[in-house]
Amino acid sequence: MKVSLPEWAAWLDVPVNASREPARHRVLFGGRGGAKSWTISLKLIERARRRRVRILCLREFQNSMRDSSKKLIEDSIERMGMGPGGDRFFSFTEREIRGRNGSIFTFVGLNGKDASIKSFEGYDLAWVEEAATLSQSSIDALIPTIRREGSEIWWSYNPRYPTDPVDRMFRNGSVPPGTILVEMGWADNPWFPEVLRRDMDYDRARDPEKYAHIWQGQYVIHSEAQVFHNWSRMPFATPADAIFRFGADWGYSNDPTVLVRCFIGRWEGEPGRTKVIADRTGRCLFVDYEAYLVGCAINNTPALFAGSDDRRPVRWANPFLHPGIPGACNVRITADSARPETIAYMHAMGFDIVAATKGAGSVEDGIEFLKNYDIVVHPRCEHLADELVMYRWVTDRQTGMILPKLADAHNHVIDALRYSLEGARKAFAGEPRIYTSGPRISSDEQFSAMGRDQMWKPQFDLTKGWGTVLSRRRGILE
Repeated sequence: MKVSLPEWAAWLDVPVNASREPARHRVLFGGRGGAKSWTISLKLIERARRRRVRILCLREFQNSMRDSSKKLIEDSIERMGMGPGGDRFFSFTEREIRGRNGSIFTFVGLNGKDASIKSFEGYDLAWVEEAATLSQSSIDALIPTIRREGSEIWWSYNPRYPTDPVDRMFRNGSVPPGTILVEMGWADNPWFPEVLRRDMDYDRARDPEKYAHIWQGQYVIHSEAQVFHNWSRMPFATPADAIFRFGADWGYSNDPTVLVRCFIGRWEGEPGRTKVIADRTGRCLFVDYEAYLVGCAINNTPALFAGSDDRRPVRWANPFLHPGIPGACNVRITADSARPETIAYMHAMGFDIVAATKGAGSVEDGIEFLKNYDIVVHPRCEHLADELVMYRWVTDRQTGMILPKLADAHNHVIDALRYSLEGARKAFAGEPRIYTSGPRISSDEQFSAMGRDQMWKPQFDLTKGWGTVLSRRRGILE
Protein backbone atom coordinates (compact mmCIF):
# COMPACT_ATOMS: atom_id res chain seq x y z
CA MET A 1 0.00 0.00 0.00
CA LYS A 2 1.44 3.36 -1.02
CA VAL A 3 1.06 6.15 1.56
CA SER A 4 1.21 9.86 0.70
CA LEU A 5 3.75 11.91 2.64
CA PRO A 6 4.44 15.64 3.14
CA GLU A 7 6.77 17.23 0.59
CA TRP A 8 9.54 17.71 3.16
CA ALA A 9 9.80 13.90 3.49
CA ALA A 10 11.98 13.95 0.36
CA TRP A 11 14.86 15.14 2.58
CA LEU A 12 14.84 11.73 4.24
CA ASP A 13 15.89 10.12 0.94
CA VAL A 14 18.52 12.43 -0.60
CA PRO A 15 21.98 10.81 -0.42
CA VAL A 16 23.99 14.04 0.06
CA ASN A 17 23.50 17.45 1.65
CA ALA A 18 23.81 20.90 0.03
CA SER A 19 27.62 20.70 0.35
CA ARG A 20 27.63 17.35 -1.52
CA GLU A 21 28.67 15.52 1.64
CA PRO A 22 27.18 12.04 2.24
CA ALA A 23 24.18 12.35 4.55
CA ARG A 24 25.10 11.55 8.14
CA HIS A 25 22.74 13.64 10.33
CA ARG A 26 19.15 14.33 9.24
CA VAL A 27 17.82 16.93 11.68
CA LEU A 28 14.05 17.49 11.60
CA PHE A 29 12.75 20.26 13.85
CA GLY A 30 9.77 22.58 14.11
CA GLY A 31 6.48 23.23 15.84
CA ARG A 32 3.74 20.78 16.73
CA GLY A 33 1.55 19.26 14.04
CA GLY A 34 4.17 18.82 11.31
CA ALA A 35 3.74 15.00 11.25
CA LYS A 36 7.43 14.44 12.06
CA SER A 37 7.12 11.14 13.94
CA TRP A 38 4.52 9.65 11.62
CA THR A 39 6.49 10.52 8.48
CA ILE A 40 9.77 9.25 9.90
CA SER A 41 8.20 5.94 10.90
CA LEU A 42 6.94 5.39 7.35
CA LYS A 43 10.32 6.19 5.80
CA LEU A 44 12.07 3.83 8.21
CA ILE A 45 9.65 1.07 7.27
CA GLU A 46 10.37 1.71 3.58
CA ARG A 47 14.12 1.32 4.20
CA ALA A 48 13.67 -1.83 6.26
CA ARG A 49 11.50 -3.37 3.53
CA ARG A 50 13.86 -2.43 0.69
CA ARG A 51 16.98 -4.00 2.18
CA ARG A 52 18.33 -5.56 5.34
CA VAL A 53 18.93 -2.75 7.83
CA ARG A 54 19.26 -2.50 11.61
CA ILE A 55 17.44 0.50 13.07
CA LEU A 56 17.81 1.78 16.62
CA CYS A 57 14.90 3.90 17.93
CA LEU A 58 15.99 6.06 20.85
CA ARG A 59 14.73 8.46 23.49
CA GLU A 60 16.51 9.99 26.43
CA PHE A 61 14.33 8.05 28.89
CA GLN A 62 12.46 4.83 28.23
CA ASN A 63 11.39 2.70 31.16
CA SER A 64 9.08 0.43 29.15
CA MET A 65 8.04 -0.33 25.57
CA ARG A 66 4.98 1.87 26.14
CA ASP A 67 7.33 4.86 26.35
CA SER A 68 8.90 4.06 22.97
CA SER A 69 7.92 4.67 19.34
CA LYS A 70 7.28 0.93 18.90
CA LYS A 71 3.48 1.23 18.85
CA LEU A 72 3.65 4.06 16.30
CA ILE A 73 5.82 1.98 13.96
CA GLU A 74 3.64 -1.12 14.42
CA ASP A 75 0.52 0.88 13.57
CA SER A 76 2.25 2.29 10.48
CA ILE A 77 3.27 -1.22 9.39
CA GLU A 78 -0.31 -2.44 9.72
CA ARG A 79 -1.61 0.60 7.85
CA MET A 80 0.75 -0.25 4.98
CA GLY A 81 -0.41 -3.88 4.94
CA MET A 82 2.97 -5.34 5.91
CA GLY A 83 2.20 -6.68 9.39
CA PRO A 84 0.41 -9.71 10.87
CA GLY A 85 -2.85 -8.47 9.37
CA GLY A 86 -1.31 -8.05 5.88
CA ASP A 87 1.47 -9.81 4.00
CA ARG A 88 3.31 -10.64 7.26
CA PHE A 89 6.61 -9.20 6.09
CA PHE A 90 7.14 -7.77 9.57
CA SER A 91 6.57 -9.61 12.83
CA PHE A 92 6.30 -8.09 16.29
CA THR A 93 7.94 -9.37 19.46
CA GLU A 94 7.81 -7.85 22.92
CA ARG A 95 10.87 -5.65 22.40
CA GLU A 96 11.61 -5.73 18.66
CA ILE A 97 10.13 -5.56 15.17
CA ARG A 98 11.66 -7.97 12.65
CA GLY A 99 11.48 -8.23 8.86
CA ARG A 100 11.71 -11.37 6.74
CA ASN A 101 14.84 -9.97 5.09
CA GLY A 102 16.67 -9.68 8.42
CA SER A 103 15.79 -6.05 9.14
CA ILE A 104 15.29 -5.23 12.80
CA PHE A 105 13.95 -2.33 14.87
CA THR A 106 15.23 -2.06 18.47
CA PHE A 107 13.97 0.42 21.08
CA VAL A 108 16.24 1.82 23.78
CA GLY A 109 16.44 4.64 26.31
CA LEU A 110 19.75 6.51 26.22
CA ASN A 111 19.62 7.40 29.90
CA GLY A 112 17.26 4.76 31.22
CA LYS A 113 17.58 1.30 32.65
CA ASP A 114 18.36 -0.39 29.31
CA ALA A 115 21.78 -1.72 28.32
CA SER A 116 24.56 0.71 27.51
CA ILE A 117 24.23 2.41 24.12
CA LYS A 118 27.78 1.30 23.31
CA SER A 119 26.55 -2.28 22.83
CA PHE A 120 24.59 -1.25 19.69
CA GLU A 121 27.56 -0.36 17.49
CA GLY A 122 26.46 -2.70 14.66
CA TYR A 123 23.37 -0.68 13.75
CA ASP A 124 22.95 1.15 10.45
CA LEU A 125 20.57 3.91 11.49
CA ALA A 126 19.47 5.56 14.73
CA TRP A 127 16.34 7.67 15.15
CA VAL A 128 16.40 9.96 18.20
CA GLU A 129 12.89 11.10 19.08
CA GLU A 130 12.29 14.19 21.28
CA ALA A 131 15.97 15.03 20.80
CA ALA A 132 15.63 18.39 22.60
CA THR A 133 15.63 16.50 25.91
CA LEU A 134 18.97 14.75 25.29
CA SER A 135 21.85 15.42 27.63
CA GLN A 136 25.30 16.17 26.26
CA SER A 137 26.61 12.91 27.70
CA SER A 138 23.96 10.93 25.79
CA ILE A 139 24.90 12.66 22.53
CA ASP A 140 28.59 12.05 23.17
CA ALA A 141 27.92 8.34 23.69
CA LEU A 142 25.56 7.94 20.73
CA ILE A 143 27.46 9.51 17.82
CA PRO A 144 30.60 7.30 17.95
CA THR A 145 28.44 4.20 18.54
CA ILE A 146 26.61 4.51 15.21
CA ARG A 147 29.75 4.22 13.10
CA ARG A 148 29.20 1.63 10.37
CA GLU A 149 30.09 2.79 6.86
CA GLY A 150 27.14 4.76 5.48
CA SER A 151 25.34 4.86 8.84
CA GLU A 152 22.99 7.74 9.69
CA ILE A 153 21.44 9.40 12.73
CA TRP A 154 18.01 11.05 12.46
CA TRP A 155 17.09 13.68 15.04
CA SER A 156 13.50 14.90 15.47
CA TYR A 157 12.24 17.41 18.02
CA ASN A 158 10.30 20.54 18.89
CA PRO A 159 12.80 23.28 19.87
CA ARG A 160 12.90 24.51 23.46
CA TYR A 161 15.99 26.56 24.29
CA PRO A 162 19.03 27.56 22.22
CA THR A 163 21.14 26.12 25.05
CA ASP A 164 19.82 22.56 24.55
CA PRO A 165 22.74 20.34 23.47
CA VAL A 166 21.08 19.27 20.20
CA ASP A 167 20.53 22.91 19.21
CA ARG A 168 24.06 23.90 20.16
CA MET A 169 25.30 21.14 17.88
CA PHE A 170 23.15 21.82 14.82
CA ARG A 171 21.80 25.39 14.97
CA ASN A 172 24.61 27.60 16.24
CA GLY A 173 26.14 28.33 12.81
CA SER A 174 28.57 25.41 12.69
CA VAL A 175 27.27 21.90 11.98
CA PRO A 176 28.88 18.45 11.79
CA PRO A 177 29.78 17.13 8.31
CA GLY A 178 26.91 15.53 6.42
CA THR A 179 24.16 17.46 8.21
CA ILE A 180 20.78 18.05 6.56
CA LEU A 181 18.60 20.54 8.48
CA VAL A 182 14.88 20.46 7.78
CA GLU A 183 12.42 22.79 9.50
CA MET A 184 8.71 22.03 9.23
CA GLY A 185 5.49 22.85 11.04
CA TRP A 186 1.75 22.43 10.91
CA ALA A 187 1.48 24.35 7.61
CA ASP A 188 3.71 21.70 5.97
CA ASN A 189 1.32 18.91 6.95
CA PRO A 190 -1.47 18.56 4.35
CA TRP A 191 -3.33 16.24 6.75
CA PHE A 192 -3.22 18.55 9.78
CA PRO A 193 -6.03 17.17 12.00
CA GLU A 194 -9.00 19.30 13.01
CA VAL A 195 -8.56 18.60 16.74
CA LEU A 196 -5.06 20.13 16.61
CA ARG A 197 -6.33 23.04 14.52
CA ARG A 198 -8.77 23.96 17.30
CA ASP A 199 -5.95 23.92 19.85
CA MET A 200 -3.74 26.00 17.57
CA ASP A 201 -6.43 28.57 16.77
CA TYR A 202 -7.12 28.96 20.49
CA ASP A 203 -3.44 29.69 21.23
CA ARG A 204 -3.03 31.98 18.23
CA ALA A 205 -6.03 34.13 19.26
CA ARG A 206 -5.34 34.34 22.99
CA ASP A 207 -1.70 33.50 23.63
CA PRO A 208 0.78 34.70 20.95
CA GLU A 209 3.84 33.70 22.99
CA LYS A 210 2.65 30.13 23.42
CA TYR A 211 1.58 29.98 19.77
CA ALA A 212 5.04 31.08 18.64
CA HIS A 213 6.74 28.38 20.70
CA ILE A 214 4.38 25.42 20.40
CA TRP A 215 3.12 25.82 16.85
CA GLN A 216 5.81 27.92 15.14
CA GLY A 217 8.75 26.12 16.73
CA GLN A 218 10.38 29.25 18.15
CA TYR A 219 12.57 29.15 21.23
CA VAL A 220 11.14 29.79 24.66
CA ILE A 221 12.39 32.98 26.25
CA HIS A 222 13.96 31.56 29.39
CA SER A 223 13.75 34.18 32.12
CA GLU A 224 13.53 34.66 35.85
CA ALA A 225 9.84 35.41 35.36
CA GLN A 226 9.15 31.71 34.83
CA VAL A 227 7.21 30.31 37.77
CA PHE A 228 8.22 26.64 37.60
CA HIS A 229 11.78 25.40 37.39
CA ASN A 230 11.45 22.21 39.45
CA TRP A 231 9.94 19.92 36.83
CA SER A 232 10.94 17.36 34.24
CA ARG A 233 9.26 15.45 31.44
CA MET A 234 10.02 11.74 31.37
CA PRO A 235 8.15 8.44 31.22
CA PHE A 236 7.49 6.42 34.36
CA ALA A 237 5.43 3.42 35.42
CA THR A 238 2.62 4.27 37.83
CA PRO A 239 2.74 1.95 40.88
CA ALA A 240 -0.35 -0.15 41.57
CA ASP A 241 -0.78 1.29 45.08
CA ALA A 242 -0.68 4.96 44.04
CA ILE A 243 -3.24 7.22 45.72
CA PHE A 244 -4.63 9.27 42.85
CA ARG A 245 -5.66 12.90 43.02
CA PHE A 246 -7.81 14.44 40.28
CA GLY A 247 -8.35 18.11 39.45
CA ALA A 248 -10.58 19.74 36.84
CA ASP A 249 -10.77 23.17 35.23
CA TRP A 250 -13.80 24.14 33.17
CA GLY A 251 -13.69 25.74 29.75
CA TYR A 252 -15.58 28.93 29.00
CA SER A 253 -16.86 29.33 25.44
CA ASN A 254 -13.79 28.31 23.43
CA ASP A 255 -11.45 27.74 26.40
CA PRO A 256 -10.17 24.23 27.18
CA THR A 257 -11.82 21.89 29.66
CA VAL A 258 -9.13 19.96 31.56
CA LEU A 259 -8.78 16.97 33.90
CA VAL A 260 -5.47 15.79 35.35
CA ARG A 261 -4.51 12.74 37.42
CA CYS A 262 -1.50 12.78 39.71
CA PHE A 263 -0.06 11.13 42.78
CA ILE A 264 2.62 11.89 45.35
CA GLY A 265 5.66 9.63 45.56
CA ARG A 266 9.39 9.29 45.11
CA TRP A 267 11.98 7.56 42.97
CA GLU A 268 13.44 4.39 44.45
CA GLY A 269 16.89 5.63 43.43
CA GLU A 270 18.17 7.73 40.56
CA PRO A 271 15.36 9.68 38.84
CA GLY A 272 14.35 8.19 35.51
CA ARG A 273 16.43 5.04 35.97
CA THR A 274 14.64 3.40 38.89
CA LYS A 275 11.02 2.62 39.67
CA VAL A 276 8.53 5.01 41.22
CA ILE A 277 7.35 4.42 44.79
CA ALA A 278 3.94 5.70 45.91
CA ASP A 279 4.62 7.62 49.11
CA ARG A 280 2.38 10.34 50.55
CA THR A 281 5.43 11.85 52.28
CA GLY A 282 7.47 11.85 49.06
CA ARG A 283 8.75 15.04 47.48
CA CYS A 284 7.81 14.21 43.88
CA LEU A 285 4.48 14.88 42.22
CA PHE A 286 3.91 12.49 39.32
CA VAL A 287 1.35 13.53 36.69
CA ASP A 288 0.48 10.56 34.48
CA TYR A 289 -2.72 11.57 32.63
CA GLU A 290 -4.44 14.64 31.27
CA ALA A 291 -7.67 15.18 29.31
CA TYR A 292 -7.82 18.45 27.37
CA LEU A 293 -10.33 19.77 24.83
CA VAL A 294 -11.01 23.27 23.58
CA GLY A 295 -14.72 24.14 23.30
CA CYS A 296 -15.96 21.01 25.08
CA ALA A 297 -19.76 21.00 25.41
CA ILE A 298 -21.09 20.16 28.87
CA ASN A 299 -22.75 16.96 27.64
CA ASN A 300 -19.40 15.76 26.21
CA THR A 301 -17.48 16.40 29.45
CA PRO A 302 -18.19 12.99 31.08
CA ALA A 303 -16.75 11.19 28.03
CA LEU A 304 -13.74 13.54 27.90
CA PHE A 305 -12.99 12.72 31.54
CA ALA A 306 -13.84 9.01 31.69
CA GLY A 307 -14.25 7.70 28.14
CA SER A 308 -17.20 5.42 27.38
CA ASP A 309 -19.60 4.52 30.18
CA ASP A 310 -19.74 0.76 30.75
CA ARG A 311 -22.61 0.90 33.22
CA ARG A 312 -26.22 -0.03 32.52
CA PRO A 313 -28.09 2.04 31.70
CA VAL A 314 -25.40 4.09 29.94
CA ARG A 315 -25.40 7.63 31.35
CA TRP A 316 -23.58 9.40 28.55
CA ALA A 317 -22.56 8.91 24.93
CA ASN A 318 -19.01 9.08 23.59
CA PRO A 319 -19.40 10.08 19.91
CA PHE A 320 -15.81 11.37 19.66
CA LEU A 321 -14.29 8.23 21.24
CA HIS A 322 -12.46 10.06 24.01
CA PRO A 323 -10.18 7.59 25.84
CA GLY A 324 -10.75 9.26 29.22
CA ILE A 325 -8.55 8.87 32.29
CA PRO A 326 -8.56 5.62 34.30
CA GLY A 327 -10.35 6.03 37.62
CA ALA A 328 -12.05 9.32 36.77
CA CYS A 329 -15.47 7.82 37.56
CA ASN A 330 -14.45 6.40 40.91
CA VAL A 331 -12.00 8.81 42.54
CA ARG A 332 -12.93 12.21 43.91
CA ILE A 333 -12.34 15.15 41.57
CA THR A 334 -11.73 18.63 42.94
CA ALA A 335 -12.97 21.13 40.36
CA ASP A 336 -13.08 24.84 39.68
CA SER A 337 -15.94 26.22 41.77
CA ALA A 338 -16.81 28.91 39.22
CA ARG A 339 -19.16 26.55 37.37
CA PRO A 340 -21.56 25.06 39.96
CA GLU A 341 -23.98 24.00 37.22
CA THR A 342 -21.25 21.90 35.57
CA ILE A 343 -20.31 20.34 38.90
CA ALA A 344 -23.98 19.50 39.53
CA TYR A 345 -24.28 17.94 36.06
CA MET A 346 -21.16 15.82 36.53
CA HIS A 347 -22.41 14.73 39.94
CA ALA A 348 -25.70 13.67 38.35
CA MET A 349 -23.68 11.62 35.84
CA GLY A 350 -22.19 9.64 38.71
CA PHE A 351 -18.89 11.43 39.31
CA ASP A 352 -17.59 12.05 42.83
CA ILE A 353 -16.84 15.73 42.33
CA VAL A 354 -16.54 18.68 44.72
CA ALA A 355 -15.84 22.38 44.31
CA ALA A 356 -12.41 23.77 45.12
CA THR A 357 -12.15 26.33 47.88
CA LYS A 358 -11.35 29.79 46.57
CA GLY A 359 -10.51 33.01 48.34
CA ALA A 360 -7.92 35.71 48.71
CA GLY A 361 -4.46 34.27 48.05
CA SER A 362 -5.72 30.79 47.16
CA VAL A 363 -4.03 30.81 43.75
CA GLU A 364 -0.68 31.95 45.15
CA ASP A 365 -0.89 29.46 48.02
CA GLY A 366 -1.67 26.64 45.62
CA ILE A 367 1.21 27.53 43.31
CA GLU A 368 3.66 27.78 46.19
CA PHE A 369 2.51 24.37 47.41
CA LEU A 370 3.10 22.90 43.94
CA LYS A 371 6.60 24.37 43.94
CA ASN A 372 7.41 22.31 47.04
CA TYR A 373 7.45 19.23 44.80
CA ASP A 374 9.65 18.06 41.97
CA ILE A 375 6.97 17.70 39.29
CA VAL A 376 7.45 14.75 36.93
CA VAL A 377 5.28 14.98 33.81
CA HIS A 378 4.58 11.90 31.69
CA PRO A 379 5.20 12.60 27.96
CA ARG A 380 1.52 12.02 27.16
CA CYS A 381 0.66 15.12 29.25
CA GLU A 382 1.93 17.52 26.60
CA HIS A 383 -0.39 20.43 27.48
CA LEU A 384 0.81 20.47 31.08
CA ALA A 385 4.43 20.45 29.87
CA ASP A 386 3.62 23.40 27.60
CA GLU A 387 2.18 25.41 30.46
CA LEU A 388 5.01 24.65 32.88
CA VAL A 389 7.37 26.13 30.31
CA MET A 390 5.25 29.21 29.62
CA TYR A 391 3.72 30.13 33.02
CA ARG A 392 5.07 33.48 34.21
CA TRP A 393 5.07 36.13 36.87
CA VAL A 394 3.85 39.46 35.54
CA THR A 395 6.65 41.72 34.29
CA ASP A 396 6.38 45.51 34.37
CA ARG A 397 6.48 46.60 30.73
CA GLN A 398 8.20 49.88 31.50
CA THR A 399 10.84 48.79 33.98
CA GLY A 400 11.18 45.09 33.17
CA MET A 401 10.85 44.29 36.88
CA ILE A 402 9.19 41.03 37.88
CA LEU A 403 6.07 41.73 39.94
CA PRO A 404 4.69 39.49 42.71
CA LYS A 405 1.61 38.71 40.61
CA LEU A 406 0.87 35.62 38.55
CA ALA A 407 -0.01 36.16 34.91
CA ASP A 408 -3.47 34.92 33.97
CA ALA A 409 -2.23 32.88 30.99
CA HIS A 410 -0.79 29.41 30.33
CA ASN A 411 -2.62 28.16 33.40
CA HIS A 412 -5.60 25.92 32.54
CA VAL A 413 -3.85 22.61 33.25
CA ILE A 414 -1.84 24.14 36.08
CA ASP A 415 -5.10 25.29 37.72
CA ALA A 416 -6.46 21.74 37.46
CA LEU A 417 -3.24 20.42 39.01
CA ARG A 418 -3.51 23.00 41.78
CA TYR A 419 -7.09 21.90 42.54
CA SER A 420 -6.05 18.23 42.61
CA LEU A 421 -3.70 18.91 45.52
CA GLU A 422 -6.11 20.98 47.57
CA GLY A 423 -6.72 18.14 50.03
CA ALA A 424 -3.00 17.45 50.44
CA ARG A 425 -2.34 21.15 50.95
CA LYS A 426 -4.98 21.44 53.67
CA ALA A 427 -3.67 18.32 55.38
CA PHE A 428 -0.16 19.74 55.25
CA ALA A 429 -1.45 22.95 56.82
CA GLY A 430 -3.13 20.99 59.61
CA GLU A 431 -6.75 21.67 58.68
CA PRO A 432 -8.81 18.61 59.72
CA ARG A 433 -11.29 17.19 57.22
CA ILE A 434 -13.88 14.75 58.54
CA TYR A 435 -16.08 12.32 56.61
CA THR A 436 -18.85 10.16 58.00
CA SER A 437 -21.19 7.48 56.73
CA GLY A 438 -22.73 6.64 60.10
CA PRO A 439 -21.14 5.80 63.45
CA ARG A 440 -17.64 5.57 61.94
CA ILE A 441 -15.89 8.81 61.11
CA SER A 442 -12.83 8.95 58.91
CA SER A 443 -10.30 11.63 58.17
CA ASP A 444 -7.02 12.00 56.33
CA GLU A 445 -3.64 11.33 57.89
CA GLN A 446 -3.70 14.49 59.98
CA PHE A 447 -5.50 12.51 62.74
CA SER A 448 -2.13 11.03 63.54
CA ALA A 449 -0.87 14.51 64.46
CA MET A 450 -3.77 15.29 66.85
CA GLY A 451 -3.76 14.38 70.49
CA ARG A 452 -6.41 12.14 72.03
CA ASP A 453 -7.67 14.96 74.26
CA GLN A 454 -8.38 17.04 71.16
CA MET A 455 -10.60 14.31 69.72
CA TRP A 456 -12.87 14.04 72.78
CA LYS A 457 -11.51 10.54 73.31
CA PRO A 458 -13.14 8.58 70.49
CA GLN A 459 -11.77 5.18 69.50
CA PHE A 460 -9.37 5.73 66.66
CA ASP A 461 -6.34 4.25 64.97
CA LEU A 462 -3.47 6.72 64.88
CA THR A 463 -1.67 4.88 62.11
CA LYS A 464 -4.59 4.48 59.71
CA GLY A 465 -6.30 7.85 60.16
CA TRP A 466 -9.77 6.79 61.26
CA GLY A 467 -11.87 7.14 64.38
CA THR A 468 -15.19 5.87 65.71
CA VAL A 469 -17.73 7.15 68.25
CA LEU A 470 -20.87 5.58 69.68
CA SER A 471 -23.23 8.08 68.13
CA ARG A 472 -23.23 10.82 65.53
CA ARG A 473 -24.85 13.04 68.14
CA ARG A 474 -21.97 12.86 70.59
CA GLY A 475 -18.24 13.15 70.71
CA ILE A 476 -16.29 14.34 67.73
CA LEU A 477 -19.29 15.55 65.66
CA GLU A 478 -20.97 17.42 68.49
